[in-house]
Amino acid sequence: MSLCINPDCPRPDHPGNGEANSCQACGTPLILQGRYRVMRLLSNQTGFGLVYEAYERALPKILKVLRNEHSQTPKIVSMFQQEASALSQLNHPGVPYMTEDGYFTVTPPAATMPLHCIVMEKIDGINLTQWMKQQGSHPIHEQQALRWLTQLTEILKQVHQNHYFHRDIKPENVMIRTSGQLALVDFGAAREVTPTYLNQVSKGGIVTAISSAGYTPPEQEQGQAVPQSDFYALGRTLIYLLTAKAPTDAELYDPLENQFEWRSYAPQISTELADLLDSMIAPRVVDRPASAQAILTRLKELSGQSAPSRPLAPTLPETTLTNSTTPANEATSLQLGITTPSWQTLPQTMLPPRSRRRWPWMVAALVGVLAVGAIAVRYQLLPAKTAIQAVEPTPLKVQLHRTLPAHTSSINDLLLFADGLRLVSASADKTIRVWDLTSGQVLQIWSNQTSFVNTILLNPDETRLYSGNADGSLQAWAVANGSLIWQNNSAHNGPVNTVARTPDGQQLISGGADGAIHIWEASTGKAMDLLLTQQGAVNSLVVTSDGQYIISGGSDNTIKVWHLATGELKETLKGHESFVNALTISPDGRYLFSASADATIRQWQIKTGELLNTLSGHTSYVNDMVFSRDGRLLRTASADQTVRIWNVETGAAEQVLTGFDMLIDHIVVSPSEHIVGASRTTPAIKIWLKEQ
Repeated sequence: MSLCINPDCPRPDHPGNGEANSCQACGTPLILQGRYRVMRLLSNQTGFGLVYEAYERALPKILKVLRNEHSQTPKIVSMFQQEASALSQLNHPGVPYMTEDGYFTVTPPAATMPLHCIVMEKIDGINLTQWMKQQGSHPIHEQQALRWLTQLTEILKQVHQNHYFHRDIKPENVMIRTSGQLALVDFGAAREVTPTYLNQVSKGGIVTAISSAGYTPPEQEQGQAVPQSDFYALGRTLIYLLTAKAPTDAELYDPLENQFEWRSYAPQISTELADLLDSMIAPRVVDRPASAQAILTRLKELSGQSAPSRPLAPTLPETTLTNSTTPANEATSLQLGITTPSWQTLPQTMLPPRSRRRWPWMVAALVGVLAVGAIAVRYQLLPAKTAIQAVEPTPLKVQLHRTLPAHTSSINDLLLFADGLRLVSASADKTIRVWDLTSGQVLQIWSNQTSFVNTILLNPDETRLYSGNADGSLQAWAVANGSLIWQNNSAHNGPVNTVARTPDGQQLISGGADGAIHIWEASTGKAMDLLLTQQGAVNSLVVTSDGQYIISGGSDNTIKVWHLATGELKETLKGHESFVNALTISPDGRYLFSASADATIRQWQIKTGELLNTLSGHTSYVNDMVFSRDGRLLRTASADQTVRIWNVETGAAEQVLTGFDMLIDHIVVSPSEHIVGASRTTPAIKIWLKEQ
């Protein structure tokens, strides 16, 4: 299928357009700029244009085409071009990427006016309004608000530094990438800040007004927006997330008194954060923060105030553990970070006896003092995991060894055969490739995929490979010749994000963006069970080494443990402050590690569900993890362009590898210690070695 964008075309979806270079009905070019083919209309409800999905080879793009009736209005054409100019100058993961030639025109045959077009990156995610509905419209907590407000303010800082401001910030224009990064979209109302513009506003001149009810500040309603207008809209957006109520909700806004009262609907946040948000939504511009940096400075102070003093070992987060031996309201002195325990934190057997006779009080006191002293010394000598983590190892740079460039779109998954010599990659170019890591040659290509291939998995004897696709389909392939064993075209109601299997290989488990976990007979693809997780999107799955439990990580920040045999929920582990991106189990089956968009890795004891450690050091989303073959080390890959190597027993970062020069979404490590990495932002697979 290929669509014609000519608004006067009598048959834009002509059946002959599929392989043609020009529309069979009107002759308009179908290959725009020599590389973009339009596949489907996404929306015709936007104010000035139509939004299409287009493809550059197999890479999805967003194409915006200005409506024909607006092409003769210079002001609207100028705004359209302004969006392109703004995007082309911004290189930030929080903004859709657009090349310098992303704006162009197309003139259909016999037309007198050109069609104005913008092509940009397609963000892989949902907007905040959709996310709130997906999560059950529950208000977010303070830590998440601080994190998201920081992300969005950092985006605005760069936008403003490039002499633009957005003018239309609202939940619908903020998207969450699958990695957890927020992205500000729809720069159609963006305005360049020039001396002429500011002079015009200062003299009361009217500029084109852009209005979104409840989010637009008073001065912008009057056509006199300034950069601080973005802070007002951003503050109102955060208030929506914290209250789960739109700014126009009658419970928040009284139109007769013109009063906006929201604090009582966000009791979970501190007074300091509420004060910051109130300053951002001040009716007068002069009462708002002067710059994005001023907001970031206050956010840094708030984060410092809200963070507890660093304990020797992390305090347990809220959990719904059903088998923990420690009551939820009790904690050991180590968990509380107390190096010299008080009587209140000592075990019950060490508390002073209440019913004994008073005559041996001196002996009891002496024993008590000695016991306290011994325990204090013991606690001080115990290894402190978080304290060890605070010692940052000297960064070690890696060298690029080889690039495998055959894919034509982003890499969505990587895995190694057991021999460590063959690599399998899954891509949005609708192919799966098998590589010889020694030579860098492609050994096999499975190109008859139904859609983007999101996830892949080998069975225990490596004779079959399973794949899950963006169209919700699942496949099983024979590794020997790439032939299809079975296929289910409607396994999920949305993209398949992850697949796992039982240790014996008899059952395949898939998790999707629809929030469902399906259990399949691996040999036939026959459906066996369905679990509805209520976790939002299921991002990662693992099965315990005894085959008893499925563990899932979701976009609601939780980890859930399920009985494989019954499908019942065993427990929910909480503590992460953003999406859980990856899960892995230590080779000995004792520990679960979870990686999150909150930039941390958490270590859990599988038997009890107890949080043992929080590994901190990454500065951005942690996307993938892989164990060393002896299970002693854990490697973690992050969007901060580093790989960290952790000691599993101590939780200490032993090495920090730098020099990757790309966001790292997926890694595998060969027996020869080659690090193979890939990013969703590029079709290249890169292989690095540590510098000697």
